[in-house]
Amino acid sequence: MVVVIIMCAVLASCGIVSNNVRFHSPKNFASKSRFPSRSVPWRPPAALPLNFRITTKLDMPEKDSIEDSWPKNKLPRVAPPVAPRTVPAANAPCAVCGQPLPGFDPNNYAVGSGGIKQPKVHVWLWSTSEYSNLSLTTVEKGIEYNTSYHVYYKNDDGPLSPWHDIPLFANEGNKIFNMVVEIPRWTNAKMEISTKDALNPIKQDIKKGRLRYTANVYPHHGYIWNYGALPQTWEDPNHIDEATGCKGDNDPIDVCEIGFRVAKRGEVIQVKILGVVALIDEGETDWKLIAIDVNDPMAPQLSDISDVEKYMPGYLKATVEWFKIYKIPDGKPENQFAFNGDAKERDFAHKVIMETHEAWQNLVLGISDAGGLNISSVVVPNAKFKISVSDAEKIVDNAPESGPPQPIDPKVDLWHYVTLK
Repeated sequence: MVVVIIMCAVLASCGIVSNNVRFHSPKNFASKSRFPSRSVPWRPPAALPLNFRITTKLDMPEKDSIEDSWPKNKLPRVAPPVAPRTVPAANAPCAVCGQPLPGFDPNNYAVGSGGIKQPKVHVWLWSTSEYSNLSLTTVEKGIEYNTSYHVYYKNDDGPLSPWHDIPLFANEGNKIFNMVVEIPRWTNAKMEISTKDALNPIKQDIKKGRLRYTANVYPHHGYIWNYGALPQTWEDPNHIDEATGCKGDNDPIDVCEIGFRVAKRGEVIQVKILGVVALIDEGETDWKLIAIDVNDPMAPQLSDISDVEKYMPGYLKATVEWFKIYKIPDGKPENQFAFNGDAKERDFAHKVIMETHEAWQNLVLGISDAGGLNISSVVVPNAKFKISVSDAEKIVDNAPESGPPQPIDPKVDLWHYVTLK
């Protein structure tokens, strides 16, 4: 009992608690009194015991006075990047955010640490939260397990879209990403970011007029990871992926977070990406990123996809099996995978993320056909469609009031038994 209390206290110290939902901030990785200088070798915070120490060095601005100099009660001033950004070939400032772009590169690609070509995508200032606190809260409206149920997001200024307005990066230089948790582990209700509704709240998916629940296919109960998506990404349904030969599935890219803690619905956590599998779902590419919360006790041991099998044997095999069979109880065929179901490494996954981030940029700018998606943004200045804070508040205020959860049909708890040929 004492050990559990200590663990909870340590984990709580690494996050921000708001409305009973924890939102991590990269600030928490640094000392509370000073930003670490890059001239001093980085070490994990001394307050964390060895098996809780975070695994990724987060470079911070050198000057101690940056945080103190930010205006109070205003948006934080964005400091210069501390790690080289991947940007497109150009010699002029970005037409969208005004950032200076480096010199011309005819190939427009950089080679990553694994020898994989990474697309040089220009990351907008509002796509990283590394110099500011997310300060997010969730607002539940309607009745849970009912079509009226919606989960909205707010920051200090008002409502926002979890798809378009939560930054993709928690720390771009160190490739730490913000993840929106849609479905906590072991649960069945198919919750997802609503890509067609204003402010893109989380709500339960509906098929043929009925709320969707994922079947329990023995021995798996519900979802076997914390399941969610990376904000500011989009799998373009009009683009054929060169790796899979199939078009995108028209959604933000999915994430399976494999840490020990069962997250809360709507929680925003910081994750590092370990690899990716390519599900082919009814002829569409549906990438599934494998990630771990940077505050998880296993995070120091997991840096690439090979580490998952080493330290968590059987988890990747179970993941592929789950995706193959989870729709069979609904009368659909077994899902297929590209690459024979093998998971691709971290660098390949980072390449996929940047491609989907660039696709999202083209979507919100109006370059790509939205095709019924709601691409309105509160935060992104140059989005083709904008929502004012006052209009966003009206959307939330006019949503149905919350109430006791609706009873779930007992059939959701049934076990289904499937044998793969």
